[in-house]
Amino acid sequence: MSESQRHKELADFLKTRRLRLTPQAAGLPFRAGSRRTKGLRREEVAALSGVSLAWYTYLEQGRPIRVSEQVLESIARTLQLDVEERNYMFVLANQLLTATAVPEENRVPPSLQFMMDEMESCPAYLIDNRCNIIAWNRLACEIFGNFPEMNDLERNLVWRTFMVPEYRRLFGDWETIAKRLLAQFRIYFAKNMNDQWYNEMVGKLKQNSPEFAEWWQQHEVFGIPAGKKEIFHSKAGLLSFIYHSFSLVEQQEWILTTFIPDPKTDTGEKLKKFIVS
Repeated sequence: MSESQRHKELADFLKTRRLRLTPQAAGLPFRAGSRRTKGLRREEVAALSGVSLAWYTYLEQGRPIRVSEQVLESIARTLQLDVEERNYMFVLANQLLTATAVPEENRVPPSLQFMMDEMESCPAYLIDNRCNIIAWNRLACEIFGNFPEMNDLERNLVWRTFMVPEYRRLFGDWETIAKRLLAQFRIYFAKNMNDQWYNEMVGKLKQNSPEFAEWWQQHEVFGIPAGKKEIFHSKAGLLSFIYHSFSLVEQQEWILTTFIPDPKTDTGEKLKKFIVS
């Protein structure tokens, strides 16, 4: 991605965060009367951040201006960004180290594959920083799909979530799950804007998925997820999992996600039909 595109991404992100913050939440005095702007005005953000209105306006217009770390910190406080949003803004402003280039081959160590295979009662898969599923165990195939028979695009978690109807039907709260995944993917995108693969993938998804196209413009960002998921499996019925995601120390761009059967449900018992060799 060109620098002009990077500046535009930063501009769009700042605007969405400015418009979501009310004057009252920002600590400004309440004034009766109508406001054409539903959130903060540009001049209010500029004043609260200690920068000139002209300079902040240039920033929101995507102009190629230099932004210091100190100013970014001030804007982050004004817009009340959380940790993930702050880091995302710094990446867009070229204030963080660029991500390591994606290796030509994703070679999963045999020891890591062995570990996943030993987790025979818990579905598990490994993704790279493009959200490609690059390794999995047998139970993950039973629950989420037959990964060995898929092509590279079908094994991409973002594409699969938005574009594969059978995968969408697995989840009871698909919209929440899809939004969180998109928000996680946005962080990867910000770190790898010069990688043409990301731009092509985003273009394909925006063209083919109305939900992706709409939510992409909202600039939501989200870190590595954990929580609960309910899955409606065609053979096993309702399955409830507690899932955790781990970044590998030796390859921090890879994320290992494990799904633990919720002990308060009969999920573990239902999975036994798939575990028997």
